[in-house]
Amino acid sequence: MNRRVTTAVRMGVREFRRTPVLLGLLVFLPAYIIGAFVLLVPDVDVPATIDGTRVAVPMTDFAAAFMTPVTVAILSGIVGLFLVQTSQAADDRLRLAGYTAADLVVSRVGTLGLGIVVVTTASVLVAVFAFTPESIVPFVAATLLVGLTYGILGVVVGIVLGRLGGVYVMLFSPMVDVLLFQNPLATDAPEWTTLLPSHYATNALFDAAFTSSVNAWDFGGAVVYAAALLVIGVLIFYQATDVE
Repeated sequence: MNRRVTTAVRMGVREFRRTPVLLGLLVFLPAYIIGAFVLLVPDVDVPATIDGTRVAVPMTDFAAAFMTPVTVAILSGIVGLFLVQTSQAADDRLRLAGYTAADLVVSRVGTLGLGIVVVTTASVLVAVFAFTPESIVPFVAATLLVGLTYGILGVVVGIVLGRLGGVYVMLFSPMVDVLLFQNPLATDAPEWTTLLPSHYATNALFDAAFTSSVNAWDFGGAVVYAAALLVIGVLIFYQATDVE
């Protein structure tokens, strides 16, 4: 990473630090969402489909595992959206200073990655305080993939729809995706839901939470999905930056 990119990443991190509301969301929203669901659900076992098998899991453990990808998806999407909206003025100044569009793309990807790591860390810490995943490393990796997927989507949505429309989309799309269509409590999901952003990553996450096995197919699908979105996001961001 050259000095230009490092400088731009530091500037992006400072923008995050200058926004107390965003910092508050990143730190306290995981505890609020995951913690509230764990405290509110009854202490009973519920049937859930894990790795293709119907099993009974404690409702409190399920709530902690289930709300982790929801929280990470919402916050990562907001981070990506915020990154696009706040970086525009800074990017203009950096272009005047001699930065190329490629420099800006690499720096913004780095800044987005740091934000997603913070979101993932905060959410996983709250989740493991409530329950112990069977496979902690795959659980963290799957959570990170959810964050990466929705963080990139936040960037794309922010460029295409702008701030207001982007906020609505990034607040509600994770709820529809994860809460409705990736819910292990449901018996059957429509075939087309496999195309939704969190499908493979959440499958891997639930397997890691409640089994000791790792499904390579789900992890591979999540990586491919995130990589494809990253290519699309980079192209869109590069075009927007290069034009401006």
